[in-house]
Amino acid sequence: MDSTASNSTAYTNKRWVFPLVLPFLLYSLAQLLSSHLIVDGRVLVVYDLELAAISAVLVLFGYRAVPGLILLSVFSLLFRSSTESYELLGYLIAAFISYFFYTRYTGWRSASSFGRISLTTQRIIWLCLCNAVLNTLFSEVICLLTTPHTGSGMVCDYIFNAETLVRIQGVMNGCITGIPLFYTALRIICRPKYAAVCQKSVLAQLSENVGYTRFSAWALSLLILMVCLNIPFKDNIFFTFYSLVLIFPLMLWSSVRIGYIFTAPVWTVMMIVLAKNNVNYIAVNDDFMLHQVLVSTAIFIFTLTIVIMGVLARFNTLRIEQLLNMGLTDPMTNMPNLRALKADIQASPDSTVCLIQVPEMELFSRRYGLHFRARYQKKLAEHLRLKLNVDEKVYYHAGYGLLLKLEQPSWGRLSILYKSANTFRYSHNNQQLGFRSGLGYCRATQFCNDVYSLTGKLGIVSGLSLVNGKPENLEAQSSRIHESYIVGRTDIRTVLQKTLDNDAFVLMAQPIVSTCGEPRYHEILLRMLDEEGRFIPPDRFLPVATEAGLAPDIDLWVIRNTLKTMQLHPEHCFSINLAPVTVCRASFVHHVQLLLTEFGVDPHRIIFEITEADALSDTEQSQNTVRSLKSLGCRVAIDDFGTGFSSHARLMDVSADILKIDGSFIREITDNEVSHYIVESFCHVAKMKNMQVVAEYVENEKIQRCLENMNVDWLQGYHIGKPVPLLTLI
Repeated sequence: MDSTASNSTAYTNKRWVFPLVLPFLLYSLAQLLSSHLIVDGRVLVVYDLELAAISAVLVLFGYRAVPGLILLSVFSLLFRSSTESYELLGYLIAAFISYFFYTRYTGWRSASSFGRISLTTQRIIWLCLCNAVLNTLFSEVICLLTTPHTGSGMVCDYIFNAETLVRIQGVMNGCITGIPLFYTALRIICRPKYAAVCQKSVLAQLSENVGYTRFSAWALSLLILMVCLNIPFKDNIFFTFYSLVLIFPLMLWSSVRIGYIFTAPVWTVMMIVLAKNNVNYIAVNDDFMLHQVLVSTAIFIFTLTIVIMGVLARFNTLRIEQLLNMGLTDPMTNMPNLRALKADIQASPDSTVCLIQVPEMELFSRRYGLHFRARYQKKLAEHLRLKLNVDEKVYYHAGYGLLLKLEQPSWGRLSILYKSANTFRYSHNNQQLGFRSGLGYCRATQFCNDVYSLTGKLGIVSGLSLVNGKPENLEAQSSRIHESYIVGRTDIRTVLQKTLDNDAFVLMAQPIVSTCGEPRYHEILLRMLDEEGRFIPPDRFLPVATEAGLAPDIDLWVIRNTLKTMQLHPEHCFSINLAPVTVCRASFVHHVQLLLTEFGVDPHRIIFEITEADALSDTEQSQNTVRSLKSLGCRVAIDDFGTGFSSHARLMDVSADILKIDGSFIREITDNEVSHYIVESFCHVAKMKNMQVVAEYVENEKIQRCLENMNVDWLQGYHIGKPVPLLTLI
């Protein structure tokens, strides 16, 4: 308790002692550093820092500086001349008025450090221009009221003359350069740690392309010009104010490249030195006042330019940094993205990258929107960060998961992260949601320049992890096998599109023979060749076609080319398989009708085979497709019957012409009593619905005789006939 009270008392004393003591010390220092000349018996203000000192105290301490400024005024009245007291009065009035309007427009930000672009305009207007003009005005008024004769040390004869212009510019130069310098010095005195902040800011503003060589060349050039300006040697132009003109671009370069925080105090020190040696580069002759006005104006304009350019350069640097940070951050989650991961693993190539994938998130995102996914990822990231070390990060993944960069994790830590992700529960609409996650990981060494390939490969092993129930390493053999499977599917997708574009599919025809002596018909089978001319099995490329959305286009290609053949040979009948997505398209029947009309084929010669799941589907579009095909005159066959659910009951509601029993039952019909009974029951139900029955996979004569005894109408299989190219059949 005593320690706390002592610290509080020390803080209170420090808070009020500094504003009481520092105004006097700072004002005395400002008087010492300011420069004045006596010209024709009059005081010419070259560079004035006294107003800057008072304004800096007000900016930093605010109302707490009032007692200290009152104490300064009392001391001036008691121990200094009346002229100095009148000058101080003019400074105080101008400073208080300017500070009042400054705080009114800037509010709580008024005491912020200098160099902020948002406050620069207000500070130039109120703390510099307004301050200098008011000070000059009040000084003249006080001079007129207190000095009736013209021999005073103050400029009282004319308000609009060269001396007044030089004074205003000298005061403004002092405010622009002196207020930031004094403000920084006061903050360091009150809080010494602020010096480290300033040093850090200087290094932050230093441009990367300013090396030791360039800085040394700049400093040497500046030193040479300053020596020329401060040595009274008039026989060379470089020893006149011409060298001052050469200093300006050097300081402008410093303001942009080195930074405002470094350049401002350097320029202030240079101004103090140049003002003290004013007569060394401006000859005291008949043209002295004209040259003084020109130099004063040039210095003021360039001081203003240095400040503005320095602040703008810093502003542009910050904006560029913000844009770069935006490029490294996901806008929805504010988490670092893949670019940030790439930069981090390039800096730490021995780290381990993990992908936590949540496949179920896709379904929930479709229902609740992308914001649901973003919120879930943020909450999961917060949950996982509790398990990470200080130098480990969580990154946003554009898929449905998160990326982690770990530093040499053990199997135990990976298992903990895997378990933590799977036990995480997310609260949404008063529900606790939990999703199964997969975790894939690998060393980032070989993927430093290809983070996108890395995340793709990790997506493969995270899916494997979801199946196996443990973290999976990309470098493991099982992962490489799984990866080759994915690569194979992408290659198939490429060949598939190329084949479709070039009309390069191959149509095969397999006979379907009647047991009652009716003319046979053929089932059209689709085949595709790879780039080396080898057949790709349908069970490999048809799922890829469905995933890619190409199945309806392929089905229409098959129908068109089959009808083209039938146009030349009207005696043949063919059955064509339809993909599930094709059956669900409302425009499919219309396309079939147009093709039938184009080739003039009798619709009854076409049988469309639809899988049991589609034919017995409750979806309105599937049922409409079946009914519409039959209304065109086409026949409809239910393919792979028996593999679905509740087939017997749902078959009662379907109006089809042919029932094709799945081959998995036919293969074992002679050896398995259950299969024999199931096939027999399918035949009874089909007869009740006036549907013909086709048995697939008739592989031998024994199976054929068994099916004939069951009165199966049609037989199909390698024992009946193998597929042959459609063109050879004709």
